[in-house]
Amino acid sequence: MGWLTHRRPALPTHSEKNAAYSEHVEDITPSPTQLQTRTFLDREYPSQDPSTADSDLPYIDPAVLSLVEKSWNSALTADKSHNTDTSPPFPPAWIVIDNIVYDCTDFQHHHPGGSVVIRSFVGQDCSWQFWRFHGKEQMKRAGTGLRIGRTSGVRNRFTETPRYVGSSSLDDW
Repeated sequence: MGWLTHRRPALPTHSEKNAAYSEHVEDITPSPTQLQTRTFLDREYPSQDPSTADSDLPYIDPAVLSLVEKSWNSALTADKSHNTDTSPPFPPAWIVIDNIVYDCTDFQHHHPGGSVVIRSFVGQDCSWQFWRFHGKEQMKRAGTGLRIGRTSGVRNRFTETPRYVGSSSLDDW
């Protein structure tokens, strides 16, 4: 699973100076849904009302998501070379799950799996990776308020690997 091998150890706690740190949190309670508007390239992208159907979300061209990804990568490179108070703010952290665009810019800091997971898919599709670790309840509880639009044609850069290895049924044993 190549998408998992690119991970870096999380920041260690004070007692684990040389060890990787991870924590599993099963139940997260999202903050109250508050509709926010994010501006990217002089265009506003408001978060959508949770009652809005996915098919009624505004369309976001895949080219915009490609620019989000490029802007994000450029900002990361610039941030590493010079981190000053005058640096421009990071571009939005938008990800795509099942052709729905989610604004995870603020949520990434509260994600139980860490922000690196979200940042590694900014501007890209991460549908199968998302569904491997989350269910419909988590999406409904935490994801519905993060939707900003729908898109099409954004591809996942990783090929999905089979979930189960071995025989396809118990009768084969």
